[in-house]
Formats: sequence, C-alpha cells, structure tokens
Amino acid sequence: MTHCNGSSVESSTEKNLNGHAVEEEDEVNAKYMRCLQEPYKYHTQVPGKAIRDQTIEAMNIWLGVETKVLQKIKELVTMLHESSLLIDDIQDNSKMRRGQPAAYLIYGISEVINIANLKYFEAGKIALELGNMTTAKNVDKSEASKIFHDWMIKLHQGQGLDIHWRDHYICPTVEEYIDMVLKKTGGLMMLAFDLMFIFRNQSDTTLAYETGRTFLETFSKFFQIRDDFCNLWDVKYAANKSYCEDLTEGKFSWVIVQGIIKERELGTTRVMSILKQRTTSDEIKRYCCQVLESLQVKKETTEYLEDLEKDLLQQIDGLGGNALFAKIVGLLSPSRIQTA
Repeated sequence: MTHCNGSSVESSTEKNLNGHAVEEEDEVNAKYMRCLQEPYKYHTQVPGKAIRDQTIEAMNIWLGVETKVLQKIKELVTMLHESSLLIDDIQDNSKMRRGQPAAYLIYGISEVINIANLKYFEAGKIALELGNMTTAKNVDKSEASKIFHDWMIKLHQGQGLDIHWRDHYICPTVEEYIDMVLKKTGGLMMLAFDLMFIFRNQSDTTLAYETGRTFLETFSKFFQIRDDFCNLWDVKYAANKSYCEDLTEGKFSWVIVQGIIKERELGTTRVMSILKQRTTSDEIKRYCCQVLESLQVKKETTEYLEDLEKDLLQQIDGLGGNALFAKIVGLLSPSRIQTA
C-alpha cells in the first residue's frame, strides 16, 4: 500500500488479532483520509459568495433557532452545496469553478465523485443528530432526517430534469422550468428553512410556515433567473467560469427558454440550433446573445428580475421587516449587474 505522497505502508493483516482488527484497520486507514478529502479542500479553498449562509442567518431573524443547532444546519447546507458543485462540474463538463480549474480536472472524476458522495452522507449524519442537540420542546427528533431525505430526493429530481432536457434537446415550458428551479436551486434553501422551522423558538416566532415558504420560492426564482442572465451577460461571471458557459453546456436556462419560445412564434430556430452545437466559439456565442437581445429577452428578463426584487422587498415588509434579507436582495439587484 502507498500513501498519497507515495510512501509505503506495511499491511496490518497479521496484527488484526484478539479483537483489535477494527482498531488497527481504522488507524491505518486514517492515514489516507487527508488524501480522500483533498479534492473537496481544493474546491473550497476559494470561497463562494456564501449567499446560503447569509440567507440562513437572515431567516433566523424570524425563527430564532439556538446557535449550536443553527451552526450545524449551516454546516450541513454548505457541505451539500459544495458537494453538488463538484458533481455539477462533471455532469456539465465545466472547465472552471471560481476562477480555477474544476476539481475533477485536477484529481480525476472517480475521486471527486467519491468525496462528493461521502460529504452527502456526512451531511445526512448531521441531520440525524440535530434532534439530540436542541433544547427546544415538543420537537419530533426523527423529523430532521425525514426532511433531509425528502429534499435530497427533490434536489436530485431537479438536477435530473435539467440534465434530461439538455441531453435530449427538450425545451421545457416556463412552468416546467420553474418547477425544476424550486427543486434544484430552491432545494437547499427549503431544506434549511424546514429544518429551522422545526427547531424554531416557538414562543417568539410569528412567521407562518406557508408564508415563509412562499417568500423562499420567490427568492429561489429570483436567484436562479439572475444567475441565468449573468451567465450570458455579466462580465464578472465570465472571469470566474467561462464566457456564456450555458451555451457550451447546451443548458435550457431561463433566457434560452424564453428565446426559443419567441423564435417558435417567428418560425425561426437560431437559438435552438446554436444550443445543439454545444459551441466553444466566442463568436457564435456572441451572435446568440445578439439574437436574444433582438428578441427582447435581455430587456424583458431584466424587467422581470426588477419585478421579483420589488416583490421580495414587499414580502419582507409584510413579514415585519428583515434588514439582513433586504440587504441580500439589494446585493443581488439586477441594477448591480455589470453587462458588456
């Protein structure tokens, strides 16, 4: 056997006697754990925007979850988010993540899939243990694990839809696209909210479950459609990923779906035809963006994002105010996007 640094390790088979087999095996295998974790550490060494951490903190202004439980929920959500990005990059054949090569291009597909799956199970273990951490009364301690598994199923359903449409050249309807977004993008936010709601300070919170859920669904749509817009037109986005990556991936994003629907009405197929090519040509990508602009997709998407922003701020006021959430929405405002 060898370490990841190449040094040899003697087999401990002959030492596994008198009930010490598990201890000896664990001691030996522990020497390799750093190697297994390395792709995850590489991926997370450049931090993301931490929007999910911030939204959890903002939601807690309404829910009042005790600190130790809140920190574990944040840890769980971060673990799932980062692991899903590792898998996403493989499924999407992405070359860059946060300005550096995607982890699978450095460590290989097999190791990256393994560590991402390992982190999924570690997150599930946290969910299983949450009930033992809380001092809140009248809490069904098994509910957290059920919430975790229910949302993990929905997250993978959403991701599966995204991939299925892409690989079979199926343009979804607007309603189908939004349903996918609420499962995939909204999934982690909803997971966090559902966990926080069962561990909330029930004597202080005035937030009704359905009201909070409606707000987060609006926020999820706002977040994803903004991301779809930025993928094609935000100059900063291209620096961290690549220019118009969704076109190379062949992804049916919000702006692509809108463009294809408009072209159907005109009897043309330019956007769909370009998407099928999975082009790496910047010239073709620029042309596609010009087509989308000529179809008013850029303008109408900006206006829709502005409407969603106003809606979110109105909902925040209706929920009694939340300065942190209002700040998050402001930071994501379409007015702050730097377009070419």
